[in-house]
Amino acid sequence: MNNLIKTTFSLLLILLAGYSKADNEKIKFGKVSVEELEMTVYQQDTSAAAVILYDSGSSYFETEYINDNTDFICKFERHVRIKILKPEGFDFATFKIPLYHSENGEEKTSSIKGRTYNLDGKILIDKLEKNSIFKEETTPNWNRIKFTMPNIKVGSVIEVKYQISSPFKQNFKAWQFQYNIPVEYSKYNTRIPSYFNYQITTKGYYPITKLKETSRPENFLIKYKEIDNQSGSAQMIEHQYNLTPISNINEYYAENIPSFKKESYMLAEENYLSCIEFELQSYKYDYGALHNFTSSWEDVQNKLIKSDYFGGTLKKDGFVEDVIAPLISGVQSEEEKMAIIFQSVQNSIKWNEKNKLFCDNSLRSVWKEKSGSSAEINLLLVAMLRKAGIQANPVALSTRQNGIIHPSHPTITQMNYVVACAKIGDKSYLMDATDPYCPIGILPFRCLNDKGRLITETNSEWINLDPNKGSKIAIVSTLILTEEGQLEGKISEAFYDYKGVDIRKTISNNTEGYTEKLKSDYEDWNITDIEYKNLDDRNNPVQISYMAEIENAANMEGERIYLNPILKYKTHENPFKLEQREYPVNFGYPITVNYLLLLELPTNFTIEEQPKSSKIVLPDNGGEYIYQINKSANKVMIKYSFNTGKSQYLSSEYEYLKEFYNHVIAKENQILVLKKIDPTSIK
Repeated sequence: MNNLIKTTFSLLLILLAGYSKADNEKIKFGKVSVEELEMTVYQQDTSAAAVILYDSGSSYFETEYINDNTDFICKFERHVRIKILKPEGFDFATFKIPLYHSENGEEKTSSIKGRTYNLDGKILIDKLEKNSIFKEETTPNWNRIKFTMPNIKVGSVIEVKYQISSPFKQNFKAWQFQYNIPVEYSKYNTRIPSYFNYQITTKGYYPITKLKETSRPENFLIKYKEIDNQSGSAQMIEHQYNLTPISNINEYYAENIPSFKKESYMLAEENYLSCIEFELQSYKYDYGALHNFTSSWEDVQNKLIKSDYFGGTLKKDGFVEDVIAPLISGVQSEEEKMAIIFQSVQNSIKWNEKNKLFCDNSLRSVWKEKSGSSAEINLLLVAMLRKAGIQANPVALSTRQNGIIHPSHPTITQMNYVVACAKIGDKSYLMDATDPYCPIGILPFRCLNDKGRLITETNSEWINLDPNKGSKIAIVSTLILTEEGQLEGKISEAFYDYKGVDIRKTISNNTEGYTEKLKSDYEDWNITDIEYKNLDDRNNPVQISYMAEIENAANMEGERIYLNPILKYKTHENPFKLEQREYPVNFGYPITVNYLLLLELPTNFTIEEQPKSSKIVLPDNGGEYIYQINKSANKVMIKYSFNTGKSQYLSSEYEYLKEFYNHVIAKENQILVLKKIDPTSIK
């Protein structure tokens, strides 16, 4: 009986605790507790530099009378309270609120309130002043409101509240539940009239709960003015009526949300943060017309092709024929024509470092000014290829830092970049002329983001952006080990595909500078007779060879020499440190390193200890590491091959990949032990 009472009481406590957290809506602005100020560490994550104690948002619709007409506007409100625990948490005291604007209107903030609370015997309050709030332009269509809370210290609690009004129905605010610091409680309320049809998507790995779903009738007053044609006076008369839709009300919440842990080899963190998003599909008022927004990939293709700044730009190509005629005169092969045109655009037009889906300037202007965005340069490339009789089309995509395109949610707004695709026979060639170092078939790393959408005049289809080629280094060292422990000989390195692109960028037509860098990176190496090959031939690997005298590579202790035979491209640290990773590992491309050392030993030394040959293979052919060592007379060969096998690994494969790197590090730290022998015993 006592156990039953205890169990019942425990369940009651749990229910009460759950209710109190879900009832956090009663938290009022300005009512900060002493307990919050006295907190010195967040017990659920003692490493946290700050913690969001409370984050509440709501979005709903109102009507606003502007320019003699009433229209719906989206209202967004936020109230957030943050505890600063360490100096590293000071960044969370700076707020940046993005605001969109176009010729159709602009988003505005209002009712911005902020307070910083500190404890010094009593609660001290510093208010955010209006002259500390700034408006900045970030892009042609985006501004932001920026401010930093006053008098921030370790131990401070900050609290901010603001509103945003938006005339753009398609900009119904998303809500982010997860950040790089823990969140104790977060909720988001939405109230959407039945006129508006939004597709609602949740993202991330931490669960979001829909707390309740209800509905209620609304009453919106609509006013408008028009010319009184009946009286003949040409005066404006005002009309008004009421719209009475049913609004759907939802409340979403999450609590005790862990901080998002960033790690090496990941796409944009926005892909994985727990959040909820709203994509407008259509809207229709009582007795009004249906307004459809992008709802299928056919709609996306149709809008892009009909846009004056995308498909329309390709039709204004009258000047192109005069440009390409001398370039391909007498050339018969389509592959050769493609290569010549690609190199012409690549070498002639400088990328202005703007990622764009649409053109701001005409293709003629881009060719004349020799500068353009990703859209302008690659749409020009498509136009020139077409004029040469080559089947070519643009590919719209989202860059790695812009987020993954969701195939089930067709929208133009997900995309921010254009590359070109040519098809000759059965083979397709992806290319991007913005990067002067990337050959045909190798897109810049920023573009390696799953899939893009191939846009033709009549349809569209998915195209895989994962490269067929990866990053490869091959190094061959033929060295002699002296009795004094010095290494002497020749080293030859070759850099293929993406590694070739990287090394060309590093050298950047300055071999003298790269030679000096090589010497400074390896201070104990006396490097001479350095030779470079294929720097300008982007279709072949960059080759660098040199003679080297390497001091301090081996340790001398009595009659023994200790040598780590991995002289370059050694894996020093495991990039994967999390206990568990919820999101995929994305290298962008497969990685290969082939290492070969041919080592001649001193005649009066023999191998006493050596690393064992070994092989480790990841499941499902996900990669392998092979380490081999062979000895013949006074010569030894050390060889390893590192290959990731693919560009992306699922979270379920993370533990295997982590252990794979641990094995590689352990193996590459093993040493060769040489022992001096009696000269009389040498035959």
